[in-house]
Amino acid sequence: MIRILWDADLILEALMNRQEFTEDVGKILNNVHPLVEMYITDIGWQKIYTYARCLKNTQTAEIILFWLKDKIEVCLVDQHILQTARLLPVRDFESAVEFSCASLYELDAIVTHKPEDFAESTNKLWIWSISELWLRAYLENQLQGSISS
Repeated sequence: MIRILWDADLILEALMNRQEFTEDVGKILNNVHPLVEMYITDIGWQKIYTYARCLKNTQTAEIILFWLKDKIEVCLVDQHILQTARLLPVRDFESAVEFSCASLYELDAIVTHKPEDFAESTNKLWIWSISELWLRAYLENQLQGSISS
């Protein structure tokens, strides 16, 4: 089982059709491997929710949010996570909170479009881009195929 924390900004970029990640994020969320569990911080979830509610078509926003909620577990951020994040050698505080949360919940990786935000982290947590997650998903599928043959 691989447990992944999604950087909220990556999902937000895809939701707002802002970058080249839109198609890849949608594909991954639609075709997630059964051995992959996906998470997001509650702060990240609130950020996505707030922006989605500002869209002109609130009905579409509600559908998207419902669809996301079905695929991604929400991790609660508490005072301990914030305190730990404050002490991490990660420049971006929001990234530090995600890193702290992933560490506390004993997740395996963070998927982000800005791996450089986590460059100074000292934990053994994997930091993956979308393309690295695609590669990992492909390898997992190949491994499962060879095991079941």
